[in-house]
Amino acid sequence: MADEFIQEINDDLQAERIRTIAGRVGIVALGVILACGVGVGVWEWQQHTLHLAQNKASVAYMDAMQMRNSPEEEPKAVGTLADLAAHAPQGVRGYAAMALADLKQKSHDTSEALSLWKQVSDDTKAEPALRKMARYLSLNAQMDTASTETLRQGYQNLVQEGGSWASLAREGLAVLDMRADATKAQKNEARRLLVEVKMSPDSSEALRDRAGLLLQTLGDAG
Repeated sequence: MADEFIQEINDDLQAERIRTIAGRVGIVALGVILACGVGVGVWEWQQHTLHLAQNKASVAYMDAMQMRNSPEEEPKAVGTLADLAAHAPQGVRGYAAMALADLKQKSHDTSEALSLWKQVSDDTKAEPALRKMARYLSLNAQMDTASTETLRQGYQNLVQEGGSWASLAREGLAVLDMRADATKAQKNEARRLLVEVKMSPDSSEALRDRAGLLLQTLGDAG
């Protein structure tokens, strides 16, 4: 009888422990559910806020693009684009920086334009095509100031990566090999590159026309 009584007490204690543990697990589970609910709510709120910010930035960007064509409103456009290039959500920020760099280059502020292109090319979250465009424009802007080795390496990297910017980069390499002090071998390399540009399906009609004119120049030069 004593053994049965002790076993009964043990069974009661075990049942109580199970109820206690179950209660604790229930509280923890409820906490997890609540935390997940809060997390989803915060994420949805952040997405909504980001969407609103992107819409607002997009409208400001389009307004600036319209204003930049007016001499009277261009200073305001520059200010708007500068703010967007620094603070706008991802996507709009890169395009604003590129548009601002274009204005800076046209106003002969090459240093600031180069800084903006570097900002875009270094931004790992920016669109790949936009980053390549920034690198290409930066190389072109430094054609008369950077070393031939630096320019050649930059253009070669774009060629190796392929895509629509490869043909433009080949044109850049050809121009390097057509300088006044170019050797016969360099001119032959320029000719080869320009033929590739003309034959590439990625080349625009305007690019093919330029390549043809440069080939004529090489032909005239012998």
